[in-house]
Amino acid sequence: MRNLLISGLTVALLGCGQSTGPVTAVGQSIYTADVQTVIAENQGGGFVPPPPPGSPCQVGAAKYTLTVATKLVSWTRCTANGTGPNVQVMDMRVLTEGQFKELTPYLENLTVVPNDNSCGADKPTLQVTISTPAGQQVYGDSFYACAIKDKPLVKSEALDSLLNELFKLTM
Repeated sequence: MRNLLISGLTVALLGCGQSTGPVTAVGQSIYTADVQTVIAENQGGGFVPPPPPGSPCQVGAAKYTLTVATKLVSWTRCTANGTGPNVQVMDMRVLTEGQFKELTPYLENLTVVPNDNSCGADKPTLQVTISTPAGQQVYGDSFYACAIKDKPLVKSEALDSLLNELFKLTM
């Protein structure tokens, strides 16, 4: 009986699995079963005019925080305010099952890429942060690989697509 109890406990513990933490291996998706939150950010920049005086942000800057378990997405976006300073607009909503299912391929396409030192200069600075029970990892946009030496990079096109999809889902 004791051996059966120990065997059952061992199977239960092993079956739960351990969190492997955020992915950093080249070629792998950063969106795994362990992911609790995804923060996708457009920090602004690129070839755009400077914001009007007094603006707290650049037009186009946005931050989306997705809590996977609840499908809650919250966001802050910078928008032009006519001739005055830009304004930050904040809101949140729970995605439907269909919307979350639509978003999932964009999350899965976020793969780690090698740093090839390529460097662009004409788009905003983007990044994504993944949180798991084992920790948090910030990933840079491979478009600016030459300037990013302190974090893994994700495929630029996939990051662009994720931000575009989050924008559409939150309009």
